[in-house]
Order: sequence, then C-alpha cells, then structure tokens
Amino acid sequence: MKIAKVIFREVSIPLNFQFAQSNNPSSHCSSSAILELHLEDGTIGYGEACPRTYVTGECMDSMRKDLQGIAPQFAQTELDHLEAWRMRLRQWAAMGVGSSTVCALEMAGLDAISKLKQKPLASLLGLSEKDSEPILYSMVIPMLIPEKLAKLLPRIQHLKPSSLKLKASHELDHNLTNIQLLRDFFGPAVSIRVDVNAGWNLDQAMTFIPAFLKSDVCSFEQPLPANALDGLQQLTQTFGQDAQIMVDESLLCLADARHILELGISNHFNLKISKLGGIFNTLAIYQLAAQFGVPCQLGAHFGETSLLTAAGILLAKMAGPMTALEGALGEFLLEKDITKPSLSQATDGYLNPEAVLQQVGLAKAVDELVLEQYTLHNKEYKPYKFNDVLKRLTA
Repeated sequence: MKIAKVIFREVSIPLNFQFAQSNNPSSHCSSSAILELHLEDGTIGYGEACPRTYVTGECMDSMRKDLQGIAPQFAQTELDHLEAWRMRLRQWAAMGVGSSTVCALEMAGLDAISKLKQKPLASLLGLSEKDSEPILYSMVIPMLIPEKLAKLLPRIQHLKPSSLKLKASHELDHNLTNIQLLRDFFGPAVSIRVDVNAGWNLDQAMTFIPAFLKSDVCSFEQPLPANALDGLQQLTQTFGQDAQIMVDESLLCLADARHILELGISNHFNLKISKLGGIFNTLAIYQLAAQFGVPCQLGAHFGETSLLTAAGILLAKMAGPMTALEGALGEFLLEKDITKPSLSQATDGYLNPEAVLQQVGLAKAVDELVLEQYTLHNKEYKPYKFNDVLKRLTA
C-alpha cells in the first residue's frame, strides 16, 4: 500500500506545570511535531517527534524542509512490509533527513502497518505476552530556586516516586538545598540524579560533583556542553568509579555512541527516541552500549504526548534493563493528550503496558478534535506524479 499524502502538524499543548531547565529557561507549552501518514486505502498512521534546536539543531522548519525534499518519493514507497519501510527510512537518513523527521515517519509507518495487517504492533516487533510486566518510571523535577520548589511540592504530594531527576542549575547552594527539600518531602530512600543540560563548565563540574556525591547523588546527565568531549572524558576518568557521567546532547547517532564508548568519554547513556531517529536506531545504540558494559536510561522530551510514550514502552520491552525510564506523564503534565486513553504513570510511578502491547497501532485512538485544537500550523505533502508536473509546466 503506497503513501497518498503526509500531513505535518506543529502542535503546542499548555502544560499544567511550568517546565524549566538550563538550556530552555521557561516553557508553558509542549512543542511536538505530529505526522499523519495517509495511505491510498484511507489508513492513517500517526507519529511524533520533538525537534529541539539546542539538542540536534532541528526545528519545525527543518522538518518541513525534510518532508518537502522526500515527498516526490512517497508514491513509490510501499508500507506492506516492516523491513521495506525500515530500508526506506535508512535511505532517507542517508540523504540527510534529520533524526526528528525520521523518528516521526518511522512511528507513523509502524502505526499504519499495524493497522493494515490488523495485528498488534508489539507482535510485529517480536514482543509477546511475557513482556507485559509493569514498567516503573522516574519523576522529573524542573529547575527551580528553592523557594519555588517548596511551593511546588504540596501540589505533587500525592506522588510516591522511587526515583527523581532534578534539573540542576549552576548555583551549587540552590541545587544542594533542592536535594534536601526533595529528600525531606519524599523520604530519605528516594534516589535522586541530576540533569545539568550542558549548563556547567569543567571547573564547575570538578568542584560540584564531589559536593553532590556527599549528598548521595551519583548520576550527572550532560554536565558539560555537547562538544566538550575531552572534558567529559576527564570527568569520567576522575569520578567514574563513584559517579555516572551520562551523555545526552553529546549522543545523537550510532557513530557518536561508538566514538564515546571507544574513548571512554562517558559511562552512561541517555536515550531519547525522537533525538536518535526512532525506535530501531535507539535500540541499536542500546545494544552497542551493552557490548561495552555501559548502562542506559530512557529519556523523554518534556511535553511528549502518549504517541512517544507508547514508542518508549515498545523500546523498553525490546531492549532490556535500563537504569531509569522517563516520560509517561500524559495528562498529569499536558492540559489534554491527543490519544484516548492518555498514557500516564500511576502515583507510585508504575504503568501497566498491556494495553500498548495488545492494541493495533501505536495508540488505541487519536482524538482528531483535540489534535486539531492544539495544532498551530499544518502542511500537506503529496507525491508528485509525472502528469501533474507536466500539466503545471504546460499550463
């Protein structure tokens, strides 16, 4: 079955909580690209990506340009077989199509293939009923000064997380105070790691990490700028016995992963499906890291809808153990989700994946009214046919 058209949607959904981190100081709304992949028989597959200029250099405009460039090939693209779709995606990636675009296309294609075959996507990916054990997610706390964190905590007192990630600033005293606030509020047993989002320099990291270690925090996500690989390597060599020096923005593809692993630049990976170009590319990086004995966590861009949450569940079940899983916030974070039902972790962090593993497609249903409500811009891409081009040229 061939592609009839692709609709690109720039979607922005208000957040129930303001979200801040060092490389994106304040966000009140989500920012997702939602693709509708329409097949000739009327089947629609949905995919999602979260392009972030400060991560991969991609944005909504770059995704639109990617789709414009490959639209002529849609008419020759079959979605009857999973492997043929993967081959086409690899061809587009080799042409320079960005990771976010590849991710959204991959998801939309997988969604459509599952619907065409009327088989659960999980079974097409080789998963089975034995993979249906509950998933435990971690909670993420935005970057806040202690006074604002103290005001936020009563609003989330119903949550009982087993682990937390704190978005850290360059103010050491604020960070240490926030860690103590979190432990006082959630209990001393809660595990806390920090995400710096490339916000420290090497001197700060060399000073700050020992102080965090004394506070029983031993995981440091992207402490230095993405291109500061020598500095990250120095941190890993200095603190690697006691700390996880995790890369996120420094890790954008399989070649990055191999380089980082071979040189010992980092001893922990943060995997994000959108950043890395979809489920299969992310799985390949996970498997390579496992060969080097380097653990991974599953990350998430803030504001992801349940489409990316479902993709994360599938990846987690295909991959294997991870040190933490992030995301699955659904309508806890979003004013409304675009899927029915919304996928959200319970107050104790657990989520039962059975619905995702048993359903046809990525989501049980996409609420088209909600999707339209939160669409800022949309653009349609159709394959060019020779007769159409000829008519335009001779008109």
